[in-house]
Amino acid sequence: MQIAVAVETTDGDAEELDTLTRELGEELLLLDAAESVARPEGGAAPAGAKSGTATTLGALLVTGVFSRAALNTMVSLVSEWRQRAQARRVELTEGDDSLIVEGVSGRDQKALIEAWLQRRSGSDPQP
Repeated sequence: MQIAVAVETTDGDAEELDTLTRELGEELLLLDAAESVARPEGGAAPAGAKSGTATTLGALLVTGVFSRAALNTMVSLVSEWRQRAQARRVELTEGDDSLIVEGVSGRDQKALIEAWLQRRSGSDPQP
C-alpha cells in the first residue's frame, strides 16, 4: 500500500515546509509497517540546482504493508505531529480516498479518522 502525505503550514514559508516535511518523514520511518518514506519528484529542477529533479515541497510517499492497527498508529502519529509542529493540516491519501487531519474538534476528527480506517480495512465499525 502506498499513502501520499501532504503537509500544509500556516504561513506558506517554503523553507519551513521543507523542514517540517523532513521531520514528519523521519518520524514515519520509525513505524514498523513503513517500508519506505520518500519525497516525490516534482519535475525538472531549477537551473543551477545540484540535482536534475526537484522534490515536491510538503509531500511524502509512505509505502508498506499496513494492517488496520498500523494505519491507526500512523494516523495517530500524524495527528500528534501536526499539533506539535503547528502545521495547519496534513492530508493522507490512499487511492482516491483522503483523510484530512486539521484543527477540527476532537470528536469530529475521531469520527473522520474512524471512517477512513474502516474504508481502508473494509471492516465493520467498532463500538
